[in-house]
Order: sequence, then structure tokens, then C-alpha cells
Amino acid sequence: MNMKFKKFALVLAIVLLASTLTPAFASPFADVPADHWAYDAIVQLAAAGLIEGYPDGTYGGARMMTRYEAAMVFARALQRLEGQIAAMDLLPELDRVKAELMAEIEAAKAAAAAAAEKEPIETTVIERVIVDKDVDEETLARIRANEVAIEALTGDMAYLEARMLGLIDGIRYDLNQLKDQPEVEVPSMDEIEELIAKRIEEAVLEAAAAAKETTIIERVVATTPELTKEDVEFIAEALIRTQVQRLELLINENRAMIAALSDWVDELDGDVAVLKEDVAGLKEDVAAVEDRVTALEKVGFSGNLSLNAEKKVGQAAITFTQKGSVALNVKASEATNVKAAIDWKLEPFAWTQELSNYYVEVTSSTPLSRLLVGRIHRDNLSPFGYVLAPAHYKFGGLAKVDIIDDLSLQLFAGEKADGTEQIDIAAALEYKFIDELGLRLKGKATKPYSGMFLEDKYAAGIGLFGKIGGVEYTGNFAMDFKAEEKNYLGVATLKGTFGDVTLDLKGIFEEENYAIAEQLIGDANRLGVEGGIGAKFGVLSLNGRAYYEGLAPDGDTSEDIMAFKADASAKFELFADLTLSGEVNAAKDGEGDMKMRALAKLALDKEADYGLRYGASAQYEHNAFAVSSPSWKNPAHYGEEDAATFAAKVGYGLDLSGAKFDADYSATFVLPIPEQDDEADKEYTLTHKLNLSYGFTDNVKLTLGGTVKQTITHGEELGFDNEYGYSAGLTVSF
Repeated sequence: MNMKFKKFALVLAIVLLASTLTPAFASPFADVPADHWAYDAIVQLAAAGLIEGYPDGTYGGARMMTRYEAAMVFARALQRLEGQIAAMDLLPELDRVKAELMAEIEAAKAAAAAAAEKEPIETTVIERVIVDKDVDEETLARIRANEVAIEALTGDMAYLEARMLGLIDGIRYDLNQLKDQPEVEVPSMDEIEELIAKRIEEAVLEAAAAAKETTIIERVVATTPELTKEDVEFIAEALIRTQVQRLELLINENRAMIAALSDWVDELDGDVAVLKEDVAGLKEDVAAVEDRVTALEKVGFSGNLSLNAEKKVGQAAITFTQKGSVALNVKASEATNVKAAIDWKLEPFAWTQELSNYYVEVTSSTPLSRLLVGRIHRDNLSPFGYVLAPAHYKFGGLAKVDIIDDLSLQLFAGEKADGTEQIDIAAALEYKFIDELGLRLKGKATKPYSGMFLEDKYAAGIGLFGKIGGVEYTGNFAMDFKAEEKNYLGVATLKGTFGDVTLDLKGIFEEENYAIAEQLIGDANRLGVEGGIGAKFGVLSLNGRAYYEGLAPDGDTSEDIMAFKADASAKFELFADLTLSGEVNAAKDGEGDMKMRALAKLALDKEADYGLRYGASAQYEHNAFAVSSPSWKNPAHYGEEDAATFAAKVGYGLDLSGAKFDADYSATFVLPIPEQDDEADKEYTLTHKLNLSYGFTDNVKLTLGGTVKQTITHGEELGFDNEYGYSAGLTVSF
């Protein structure tokens, strides 16, 4: 019984420890030769399922291992340990061993009883001996010694039985706890080795102590007369030594695997260190690249250049032109941006050149928020409205200073492009008290290149602005000091949007001696009023405007102007965009008749960058405008001819391996509508246009165009006249 107990204890320890052992197999990796120094360790880990290699059948030993791959190795080891423990199912084995131990205990009891029978001690005999006193003292002492030995043997057997059952129940409890535990923390390699050594030491000590229990050894000697006490102790120690050797062998094999894992972890640590160095170097490289990118982002360069040759219809000569623009943007700091630009136009064979625009502009979040130096376009002069004429200045400077919140000062000085050799100087101060009320003060003076300011070139103005109830308003009053009287102008505006409806109103009172920025058409008129309304209802848009001008100083109404304008349009999205539109204009001056112009148009348009695109339109115009840039307010711009115009177009866009080719053709037929009693010859025109373009990229495009204008004269004889035009150009943008 003692030998089996010792064997069971040692076998149980080996089973628990050997769950991490791995048998040897051939190398599963093509890139790990048998003579490699890490061959055995790699084969053991692969056979245990801790490493799997790559899908191409290689191990990749020269590749750095990531933390994710290391986590997979340890997770597989833990999973394998738990699986082997579950697969072994030790609880039935413990039950079997317990049953065997109980059987051996019962057998030992029976053997002890059999030994006692050799020297029978019957109660009736003892009582008879005591009563009859027929036994001597020596025999009586031997009988009592046997009784004591039997009682001691029975106690030892009960003690051993309880001890064995307690040990088995403890192991059962530990296994149940291990199964019920959802997550097991993976111990370190040092902890595993320390735990193994401790368990071996405890098992050996218990086995040795149990083997050398005096009562058990004596019992074996007593039941086996041919063995002495020394023989039994020698056999027990030999068995323990054998089991310990086997256990040490298994531990050594386990230690080899642990050492391989430890070497692998060391190699991983080395790879991680190298990786950290590489990452540190990469970060430095990225930082350097970011610095360069930041520097490049601070500078932006853009522009375009076009070369064109064109012969217009009706002209005999070919015109060659070169146009270009260049802009440089520099982010000087987080608060300041600088932009420099220049636009030019050259006519090579005419030997003319023009700088149409050139300037340097600085914008900043500092108090000096804007500085513009160069050619000043009139669109930049709106803060000086009504005291400074809306003209282009060939050279000047404009500055805006934000003094405090909502208080700003704008300064301007510039020379006009008309060659007067005079400099205009202007200032405008603006302060918004609240959203509903703001104040503007402005003034202008003019001086020659040398000398003092000119006395008759002063102007000053004051204005109010704000927004009340969704309605924006402005009020401006300006005086032109060139004259001493009747030298002022007053302008008031209102504008508001209410849902889909927009309203605006403007009133002008201009005295006859105010000449800075004249607002009225008639020279003698002093009052002008204009208002408009616009609305949108689904696909329908409606607009209407009215204008009146008059109130001459002497009461003369011959230059009074009254004009009206109304237009409507509706757009429908079908297979192509269908648009219906109509417009009516009317104007009269003085006592003259009201002149009316009307236009009705139907247009179908299908746009597409690639593939087929097409369109067609038909319109009828009554009393067409007689000038190229007409104003509906001016009666002098109205004509007296009616005409019907029909147009069609078709085009196609094609992608040619990254390049874009476009071909577009259009035809326009203008049919004059004569009056019934008009017998004069009428000219009908049919204009054909063909445009081809080849875009090498989005920024480089070559264009070719041709125009044929056919004039058909309808009179006593039918006549035809053809005129031609053509063009070619190359445009590059960057």
C-alpha cells in the first residue's frame, strides 16, 4: 500500500508538470535546416502548437517578432495546458486509486488478523487462564504485548487511511477549482521552475517519511518473514530514487522547453530594442519631413499662361496675344499671410504690353489687419463710396487698422490711371455700436505730385448702417466741396429677405453740382427711386423692378425717366434641363412714348463632361436692344427690330488614357421679323462654330476653333456672303 501511494503521488506530480512537455517531430518549416543552432527549440515549439509560421511554409527567423505574435504564443501555451488538464480528466483516476487504496487497507487488516491467529488470543481462554491461574507470568505478558501491538497496528492503519483520503479529497478540490476558474494568469518562467522544485521536494520528503514509518516497515517485515527491516527500507528508497530520477528527467525536458522559450523571449526583446531604435530614427525622419512640408505649406505658387492667335469674323488681320498671371502666397506666421500677384497682356507683333494688375497684399490678425500696395481695383474702394470716384488707380496703397472691436480705420492713397498726375487721399472711420446701428465717417482730398492739397478737390461724407427686424439699411450723405452750393448727395437703401421673397428699395437725391460719383441718368434730374421684389415658388421664379428719375430744379420734366422690368422662369428636370423664360422691359423719357421690349425663350440643355452633350433653344425678341451693353432703365438703348433666334449645339467629351478630348459644334440662325409694310432687304444670318480642345492634363489645354458666318440677303435677289474666323490657343495653369 505504501509503495502504491508513493507511486501515485509521484505520477500525479509528473502528470501535472508534463502537460507542457512536447514530443520531438521533424521541422515543419522550409527555411529551418537541421543543422541550425535553434533547430531543436523551434521544432519543439512547433510540435507543441505554440508557433505556426507563415502561410508560405516558412518560419521567418530573421524577421522581428511583434508583441501581437508574442501574445499569440503565450495564449496557445495557456490554452494547451488547460486543454490537456481537461482531456486527462483526473477525477475518475483519483476515484480508482482511492478504491485500490481502500482494498489494500482492508487486505492489510485481514493480513493482520491472520497474523494474530497464529497466536490465538480468545477471550474465553484468557478469562479461564486468569480465573484458573494456570498460566505463568511470562506467557501472560506476551499475550498482553500482542494485544497492544494489534491495537497500535489498527490505529496506524486508520491514521494512514484518513491521511490518504484527505490527500485525495484535497487534490479533487484543487482540480475542481482549476476547472471553475475562468481565467488563469500565466506565471513567469522563474515562478514555474520554483513551483516545480517546491512540489518535488514536498513529494520526496513525504514519500521518504512515509516509507520509513516504523510501524509500516515493521508490519511489512512481520508479514514477509523473508525480508528484514533493512531490506524493506532499501527497496523503498530504491523505488523513490527511481521515481525521482524519472521526475528529474521529465523536469529536465520541461526545462529545455522553458529555456527555448526564454531564449526566444530574449531574442524578441532584442528585436524589440532594434525596432525601438528604428522607430526612433523613423520619428526623426518624419519630423524632418514634417518640417519640410510645413515650410512648403507656407509658400504657395500659382498662375496661368495663355498664348492665342485669333482672326475674328469681319477682320482681315490675325491678332496674337499672350496673357498671364502669377501669384505667390506666403504664410509668414500663424497671424500673417502675404500674397503677391501680377497680370499682364502682350501683343508680340504689335509690340504692345500692359500690366493689367499687380499688387502685394498682407492680411493679418494683428491690429493692422490689411495692407494692399500696387494697382488698386475700384472694387476695393467701397468703404470710400460717394466721396471717392469709383475708378481704377494705377498705383496706390490701402490699409485697414482695427483699433478696437467693431471700430476700424481705413486709409487710401493712389494715383488714377487717367494720367492726371494727381494723388487722391481718403480715410474712412467705421464703428458699429450695436447690430442695429453703426456709423461711418469718410473724407477725401486731392493733391498734385508737388504742392499743397487742391482747394476744390475735397469731399466728406457721413453714413449710418444696421439691421433691424431682418431688414438691412444704409444711409449716406456726401458733399463735393468743388462747388459752394447744391453740392451734396443723399442715398438710402433697404433690403430684406423673408423666406422665398426678397425686397429692396433705393432712394437717391443728387444736387446738380455734385459730380464725384453721379448716380442718375439725366443730367438735370435730382431724384431717383428704384425698387424690386423677387419670389420663388417651387420651379417658378418671379422678379419685378421699377425705376423713376426726375425732379429737375426748374420743374422741367423732359428728362424724366420711368422704367419697368418683369421676368419669370421655370426649370424642369426631364431627360435634359428644360427652361421656359420670359422678360418684359418698358421705359420712357419725358413726354415720349413708352418703349417696350419683350423676350420669350425655350431652352433644352444636357450638360456632361464626358460622353454626349447637346442643347437647343428658340426665342423671340420684340424691340431688341440696340446696343451691346444695354440698360433696361435707359430708353435710348431700346431698338425697334424684332427677331427670332434658333440655336442648336452638340458636343462630345472623350477620355484618352488620362487626356481629355472635346469636340463641340453650334449653329445659330437669326431671322429678322419685318413689319408688314417694310419692303427693305432683310438679312438673315447663320453662324457655325466648331471648337476642338485637347487637355493633356487638367492644367494644360490646347484649343482650336473655327467660325463661319453666312449672311443671306432677301430682297429682289437672293444673295449669300460667307465670312470666316478661326483661333488657336494653348493654356497652362499651375
